[in-house]
Amino acid sequence: MYLKIVRRSLSKMHDSYLIYTLACSFAIGIFSILISLVDNRILKHDISLWRSSMMPIVFTLSIVFAASAFVYMAYVGGFFIKQQRYEFLTFEKLGMSKATIVVLGFMQTFVIQVFAWVLGIIEAFIFQKFFGMLLLYLMRVKISFTSYLNLDSLLSLLRIAVTSIFVFSIINAIRTYSIVKKNKPNIKKINIWLRIPTGTFGILLFISAVIGTIALFTTVQDTDSGYSNHLIFESMYVAIAYFAGTYLIYFGFLPVLLTVLQKVKRISYSGLNLFSFKYLKSRTMRNTSVLWFVTELSTMALILLTTCYFGYKLIYENYHTEYPFALTANKNTVEDVKNTIDDSKTEISHQYHSRIKITLVSTLDTTRRVLVQRPASFMSYSEYMNLPKKIRKQNPELGPKQFMRIGFGNDETFGFSDRKVEWNVKNATKIVTRKNGSSFPYGGGMFPGSLMVTPDSYYNKLSSASTDTLYGWYFKHGDKLTKKQARSLVKYRNAYVISVNAKSDLNNSTFKISRYNPDNYTNDDYIQAGFVRQESAKRHLHQIVGFFIFMVAIFSIALLIALGSVLTLRILLRDDYEWRQLKTLKKIGVSDQEIRGIIRSENALTFVIPIVFAILQSYAAIAIVNNGYDSIVPEFTLICLSYVVLYSLIGIVTYMISWRSVKRRIS
Repeated sequence: MYLKIVRRSLSKMHDSYLIYTLACSFAIGIFSILISLVDNRILKHDISLWRSSMMPIVFTLSIVFAASAFVYMAYVGGFFIKQQRYEFLTFEKLGMSKATIVVLGFMQTFVIQVFAWVLGIIEAFIFQKFFGMLLLYLMRVKISFTSYLNLDSLLSLLRIAVTSIFVFSIINAIRTYSIVKKNKPNIKKINIWLRIPTGTFGILLFISAVIGTIALFTTVQDTDSGYSNHLIFESMYVAIAYFAGTYLIYFGFLPVLLTVLQKVKRISYSGLNLFSFKYLKSRTMRNTSVLWFVTELSTMALILLTTCYFGYKLIYENYHTEYPFALTANKNTVEDVKNTIDDSKTEISHQYHSRIKITLVSTLDTTRRVLVQRPASFMSYSEYMNLPKKIRKQNPELGPKQFMRIGFGNDETFGFSDRKVEWNVKNATKIVTRKNGSSFPYGGGMFPGSLMVTPDSYYNKLSSASTDTLYGWYFKHGDKLTKKQARSLVKYRNAYVISVNAKSDLNNSTFKISRYNPDNYTNDDYIQAGFVRQESAKRHLHQIVGFFIFMVAIFSIALLIALGSVLTLRILLRDDYEWRQLKTLKKIGVSDQEIRGIIRSENALTFVIPIVFAILQSYAAIAIVNNGYDSIVPEFTLICLSYVVLYSLIGIVTYMISWRSVKRRIS
């Protein structure tokens, strides 16, 4: 008898159970794939970054994903028990014991969970090869992926499956018991006069969050202020104000607005449509928690996607900023590098060289707020302008009478900022400039300290203890150095050390250049590379960015599916509660077209209102993190449009399912 009742319930609510099962199986399948990637032998053997950093990240993300999936499955799994409320109460009135009804709730959840886990694990075995090859393609790693799920991982997965199935079944059994114990739905009616002050307070909170966002823009644009405690507390307040203000607006302001629209004669419905509007209002007022939940979930999704995009963009900009070259050497290593290039299949497309001078300067160390004497390199304006345009276009425009610093590291400002840089130069005129470049023509390690591009007249007058000539090459389709050739050049990576003998007077300080010895390296020593190769950095960059895109895509798709399924199942739950009211409307003369309009309007409110607030909140959060320097509107607009399109498709499908369910009942 139990199985017959369970089968009838599953058949009756097949739309809801199908959506829930597919969403759960997708989450289970993704979790299983993440677990299999952690211990994949091919990835661990052939990708060094996987062993050193990526594998722990995947393991951590799999735990985060599992925790999120558990919360989702436990929360949404309760919808079905609520959807069968009247059915369980009918069973009780017909003489069925409460214990029997609780067993029914347990068994229904047990069957659905078993089916979802079996389907999810099958999906993992089927699509593991596809996801693995997609990961390798995005990482630009040319190896053959082999599906692999070792016995330990499989046993762990099965233990998690058995535990979660019983936990979810017990949770729903408790929910079933709470229904038959109360007999009446616990519906609290909240007075409209309570909603007015809460809604007003919510609007004030939201406006204060907007004002706080504008104030944060002003604060973070002042780079000298740093990230102080005041800035942290201000950011926390803005986040909480958006978070709480949105909920209070849904709880208080939205119901009041609908009530006012109902009372205003020019706006309100008339005749039979008044019942339609009141019904729409009552259903919307019951959805404040769902609307708020969807808003915050959509905000998190948009923040995740936008942050990932700017992270991806930042990585590539930093890469092109610090590696605009292909391979470089100095005057001590140029012959060895040339011989290696000649022995390889590498085709040189362009080569260039520049003369530089090396001397000591005194600059402010911003981390310790003290003056530090360090070596620095100087390049004349003429030499700089002879560099390939591909390199120079990364930096601000420079005139023949201007100075420009090309920095490296955290000790001084670098990038396209206009912060003032002051250099006291040994036996030369002090340099003060706001020009900051971030493109290293020969790689950061080739320069002892930072590089300053100076007017020709200043360069010619500059006395220096050392000079050097740097050489650079571009190749067609990247360099073709073999692993053996690359290993032979590695010894020139940290070739020399500049040791500074600092005195109280900068003009009396000296430095000497010697071979690098890790045993004698001190804090006053600065490493000068004799060889920098771009190809290895490029390979690691592709692997990191590909891995980054893969993980973001998985989490974004899972988040969107979870969001869509929550909304759809919640709407179906409301339809199951309230279809009798719609049938009453039909009996008193409301047409099917008008009822369909109610369903359409309610779905539109449920989907449109949250996305509007989500876009506002996510834009504020991203703009604050982006420090308000660069315009994020074009990229953010494109991301939002893409998200809204997918979000709208879920809304359309939800409306079609909801209307089909209601139409079947009222007919």
